[in-house]
Amino acid sequence: MLNSCAFQGRLAADPELRTTQTGKTVTSFRMAVDRDMVDANGRRPTDWLTFTAWGKTAEFVSKYFRKGSAAVVHSRCQTRQFEDKNGNNRTAIEFVVDNIYFAGPKQENQQGPVDDGGTNPPPATYRNQQPQPQQMGFATQSQRQQWHGASDHPGNVQVSQNFSQGSDDDFSVLDDADDLPF
Repeated sequence: MLNSCAFQGRLAADPELRTTQTGKTVTSFRMAVDRDMVDANGRRPTDWLTFTAWGKTAEFVSKYFRKGSAAVVHSRCQTRQFEDKNGNNRTAIEFVVDNIYFAGPKQENQQGPVDDGGTNPPPATYRNQQPQPQQMGFATQSQRQQWHGASDHPGNVQVSQNFSQGSDDDFSVLDDADDLPF
């Protein structure tokens, strides 16, 4: 048997951490999850799903996620039967969180603005955290060090060629008339 669900969406409200009478930590949160299909009006229908996280996962969710945070949730589906206040039998469907992952960029200040996936540009502090050219694409440590020095003294960088120029003696001539070794 397999009971595994994966969803990507945005939290509808700030999760609140609670403690049960037995001392277990738990948090519940709702998430807006868009469907893949587009309706007749060109919009994607949204499902509002309820998730429950327990223990360390609950503490993690309540500490790092806020309303509007983009998340990927791996969960399992559970149903439970209950009787409402009018005496009617009801079935609740909820998803118990196994793992939750960040689906948007890291926020410096958890109380600050939430990245909404493109409607508003990320804050300037986020753009400054992006990898800069000096962190990638260099063949040698000396090239990387020269680039780092360039940011201290713009316009004063002299690039020297550190590779050797081979001589003609390093190469052999193949005659097409002979059988090639490959």
